[in-house]
Amino acid sequence: MFALPSAQALLLLAAVIVLVVVIERRWLHPFLAIVAVASVFALIAGFSVAYLGKTFGTGFAQGALAPGLVILAAAYVIAIASVPALPTWMSVPLGFAAGLAASPAAAFAVLTPLRPKRPLTLALALSASHGLVFSPVLIAAAAIIGASWTRVAMFGVPVALVVALVGVVWARRFLVVAIEPAPAGRRMHLVIAAAVLVPLVLLMIQSIGELPNEPLGGGGARETIIGVGRPLILFLAMLGIMSIGLWRATRPVLIDPVATSSVLNSAAPLVLTVAAAAGLQRLCQETGMAELLGERLLDWRAGLLVPFLVAATIKTLQGSSLVAAIAAAGMIQPILTPLGLDHETGKALAALSVGAGAMTASHVNDDYFWLVTNSSGFGPARGLAALTLGTALQGAVAVAALFALSRLF
Repeated sequence: MFALPSAQALLLLAAVIVLVVVIERRWLHPFLAIVAVASVFALIAGFSVAYLGKTFGTGFAQGALAPGLVILAAAYVIAIASVPALPTWMSVPLGFAAGLAASPAAAFAVLTPLRPKRPLTLALALSASHGLVFSPVLIAAAAIIGASWTRVAMFGVPVALVVALVGVVWARRFLVVAIEPAPAGRRMHLVIAAAVLVPLVLLMIQSIGELPNEPLGGGGARETIIGVGRPLILFLAMLGIMSIGLWRATRPVLIDPVATSSVLNSAAPLVLTVAAAAGLQRLCQETGMAELLGERLLDWRAGLLVPFLVAATIKTLQGSSLVAAIAAAGMIQPILTPLGLDHETGKALAALSVGAGAMTASHVNDDYFWLVTNSSGFGPARGLAALTLGTALQGAVAVAALFALSRLF
């Protein structure tokens, strides 16, 4: 049993290496590999068999629901109709806008029917805005730290744009499988666009509804607003729009058992892999190593670098950006004065630093990692080189830009 958080972190590193080797050498399917490696990791880390089963099962169920249902909806849309591949130049603004959604994994899954030519470009643009512009990650950090939303937006938007451009340059290093153009009429373009953009807007509305000042109303109204971004609602919205707009093409896919089986068979491997990754994420969270190691960085009086490193450490070790933002912001808030960040500008920059760290770095214990690598046609090793290092680079650029802004304001 490894009780020390540093030992558990090393154990996680070993688990990641084993997982990558097993999948790259095709010894096991990614789903089975994650289940096996996660179980061994948890048992060595000190989990009982009963607690292992309960914890992994909780995470697996959450992953199968979100983003699992959205992945299934996207698979149905792709089976019903397809459009020419989304040009790279459109991936950047679309990904940046999608980062405003409540869930990066769900937002990315919603966009997959557009068949982006460079999914990595889309993913890194999404990551940039999700950590620095407007999302539950930044909402939580700003609320806990007590930062002004005006200042957060004033500093966050330009930094996010720079970080997104860094992602574009980084993504060019990685070739992807060419997508054959698909014939599509104007009606098909419009319907598929609606089936993608409407759920994306619902996810954005959910983000707005989660603001602490309740700009769209509180009580039952707030619950309704947050509820419009739930996975089941997104699933129904995507299939409903396709049914209304392209009924002749949709009907056989929904009714024919053979066609339905084909869709489910195509989506099942990714859904199961993502769900297993969510189970691994839950196990990592329950060890407590992320928060304990993050706390060790609090004595380092290095200004904006501290909230970034705390959030990045927690995110990397346990996989959830939102959990990382909440935990890191809670640790940073009491020490704003020693860090020299107890003024309005300092609080805003501290919240943004937490947001940047919470998106650094996505790897195998993050469902977003498996969605992006699958869409890009990458194995886990190439995914680590592309997405993990890409988000780490974006985080470093973000905190450097925030440090520069702190010198100017």
